[in-house]
Amino acid sequence: MNPIFVQALSFKDVDGTSEQCIQTAANVAVELGVAGVDLEDRLLRSYDPVYLSELRDQIRGLSLEIGYCGLIVDFHAPLSSIDDEVDRATELIEAMPHLGVKNVRVPGNGVVDGQTVEETLQAVENKFNRICEVAEENDITVLLHNHNHGSTPSTGAQVLRLLDSIDSPALKYVLDTGQFQGSPGASGDMPEAAQPQLYKSIEMCAPRAVMSRTKFYFADNQAENWLDYGRIARTLNGLSFDGPLSIVYEPKGTLSSLSAIPLAVEHLKTKFG
Repeated sequence: MNPIFVQALSFKDVDGTSEQCIQTAANVAVELGVAGVDLEDRLLRSYDPVYLSELRDQIRGLSLEIGYCGLIVDFHAPLSSIDDEVDRATELIEAMPHLGVKNVRVPGNGVVDGQTVEETLQAVENKFNRICEVAEENDITVLLHNHNHGSTPSTGAQVLRLLDSIDSPALKYVLDTGQFQGSPGASGDMPEAAQPQLYKSIEMCAPRAVMSRTKFYFADNQAENWLDYGRIARTLNGLSFDGPLSIVYEPKGTLSSLSAIPLAVEHLKTKFG
């Protein structure tokens, strides 16, 4: 069975975008007997080494691991915002040893302000080259994250292009099951079921993935009907994928995260166990 992690931001419906999400995620992870939690930079109180070390020890004291910490990106910002983004990524990377974290998740950028997709992809490639230089110096892995909502990379072809063009041992790939074009949770006004292009992108990129962010929406408050996890699991299991599965809950119904996360864990255990 793949190790299962709980993304702390999944609990923002209960705790808002606050540090309390981390505590709630840790408590739920212990109750469910999963491997650990994943964090986001916006949930950390600061990068103070003493605070990060205490948080690390608290989570480890619960026999949990921290899988990664994610960098927030404004997908509506122009490409001129990338310099600030690289500065923030540098600060995050340099803080991670105090938290005992080896992986930093970084998405691409939005196609906005008249930019073309090509211009945006070139800027994203340059951004990752810069961030990976810092990561190599600090022995940190940078996880390229596919992301839609009008941003790049949002297709299998775009992901593979970036992975093949960025020459850095620090770069790895995290596959997000709900953030390709064709996902009803990330593509705007669409039928409430994923389209074939999403599964095509997953099949293209799965061989390169070291981790998967497994999205859950629970639009009907009972089962995950927007994404076909039977099909997704067959793709990943067929590759003997043994990387972590990070549960990310983005509610499209009325189910609380405190009820949704246990359902998601059981769902993954059924499909990947």
